[in-house]
Amino acid sequence: MTAETMVNNLLTEACTNKISDIYFFPHTNFYRIEARNSLQNYTVADLTEEETLAIMNFLKFNSCLDVSERRRAQKGSFNFRYQNRDIFIRISSVGDFKNRESMVVRLIYPQEFNTQLNSEVVKELLPMSQRKGMMLFAGPMGSGKTSLMYALGRQLSSTKKIMCIEDPIEIVEDDFLQLQVNLEAGMTYEELIKTSLRHRPEVLIIGEIRDSQTAQQAIQAALCGYTVMSTIHGKSKYSVIQRLRQFKIADVDILNAVNLISYQRLIPTNRDLELFIDSMELAEINDFIKSDLTDDNWKDTIQNAYQIGLINENIYEEYVYG
Repeated sequence: MTAETMVNNLLTEACTNKISDIYFFPHTNFYRIEARNSLQNYTVADLTEEETLAIMNFLKFNSCLDVSERRRAQKGSFNFRYQNRDIFIRISSVGDFKNRESMVVRLIYPQEFNTQLNSEVVKELLPMSQRKGMMLFAGPMGSGKTSLMYALGRQLSSTKKIMCIEDPIEIVEDDFLQLQVNLEAGMTYEELIKTSLRHRPEVLIIGEIRDSQTAQQAIQAALCGYTVMSTIHGKSKYSVIQRLRQFKIADVDILNAVNLISYQRLIPTNRDLELFIDSMELAEINDFIKSDLTDDNWKDTIQNAYQIGLINENIYEEYVYG
């Protein structure tokens, strides 16, 4: 079996099972291939080093990476055709201390493949997305933050100009102007935000606020009258405010710029995989900043889901702390 056939079979099976990540982990005399979806991690296969390197080399070649480089970190991407749709494949490889290469393959599906995004959530947040100011979405990787921002943007795109800045672009949307971070070319989040404002978009989607400079620029864009949506790391909606403070954003600017902070998780229930959201608007943001409230809302949400039988005890224990 050729490397091309093995890769096509692997990616086709992954798309069929809605796999988000495929891992190639080196062991003493073999490679273990693992996969992860929204519900679990599991082992796909144990392959010989020769078989695995053939697969990884084919993936690297398609991603325009240096096939001969096995130590230095590399990242690239390509599109994979599945059911007449392009699936975005993102590759990241690096060698360990024994110079054994490992790889992670991330699969990013078109919006129509994402059945976990509750349309009621979009309807609920849509009025907020039409206001000037900032909306911040927190939650772990794979919790649907980017999908939610894009769904809101898509609802607005018929009457508003939407611009996105990401690292990298994960969802291709023809109706949006999408810019991709390129550090080697000096196209950082900070510089691209400055550039984007000259284009005067009504809605600016920023992939992630990850440092003080990006936070300052995003806040300034919101204060200047743009609608800004972005993701940020945090274990709860209240921790987002603490995160902004760590980025040296003054409380007065938080109050003047931020309209909504949301923490979300995709949680397996007895019905399906469902999106749980704990959000707060300006009044609650103001109360927290002035009184330093504690974060009990998320625990209450999960406890209520457990009490009514929507989730079992194991899921409750896993998600109750965010």
